[in-house]
Amino acid sequence: MHLRLLPLFFLASLLPADTLSDLKGTLARLNGQEPVKASVDYQFWSRQGDEKKPVVTEGKATTLVEEGPQGLKLSWSRGILQAAAQEAKAQAMDPEKSTPIRRAIEAMKAVEVSDYLNGAEDLLRTLEQSQLLEEKAEAWQGKPARLLQLKFSPRMGQQQRRYIKEMNATVKVWVGVDGLPLAAVSQVNMKGRALLVVSFEQQQKEEFHFARAGNRLLVVHHAKENNGSGGGEKGQSKSVMNLNLN
Repeated sequence: MHLRLLPLFFLASLLPADTLSDLKGTLARLNGQEPVKASVDYQFWSRQGDEKKPVVTEGKATTLVEEGPQGLKLSWSRGILQAAAQEAKAQAMDPEKSTPIRRAIEAMKAVEVSDYLNGAEDLLRTLEQSQLLEEKAEAWQGKPARLLQLKFSPRMGQQQRRYIKEMNATVKVWVGVDGLPLAAVSQVNMKGRALLVVSFEQQQKEEFHFARAGNRLLVVHHAKENNGSGGGEKGQSKSVMNLNLN
């Protein structure tokens, strides 16, 4: 090694690591296929309609999930299924009756549960469509971390581009000292026009908490909030998912 190059190598060792690139590499390696069992607690609240007479609905349900060599399995307790059947029976007699348990069960779609059990893939896709705006040290729930603030530019199909005229999306990711993501928060604000005459606005905020299980990155908490307006009506919805390993 030439002595004149020593200062350059010393300077390089002092430069901050590329946290975003390191995070992408870590997520790409978290593709574990180890069997996993968990329970998923899901609850939702929604308010739809006009201001004078809104329709408010809320409900909750617990889903048992299992993923392994045979694929993904979702199941519900006999008590929850019986309660859902009673809701359907009551609604058949009175269409105005709500079915909150049935709606909670329907919300737990297999593809979404699979994303919770394989959280690295979805987060990596988001990072691949994002541009880093700022990185700084910021603790998350008392744990030392690096905060990445990014501008999210999702790819849209032709039909989406026709309807959505304006979009502003940001993502925050907290990365722990071990290089694993601790949490992420995304915010999307959009405006557009449907059917050429109906203008709409929508705001969405999502929060994710992560945990590692073997070579998997799990989403152990997912909170989502939507606010929208269009066609003279307004709507709000909130949902919370908590995943607990068995």
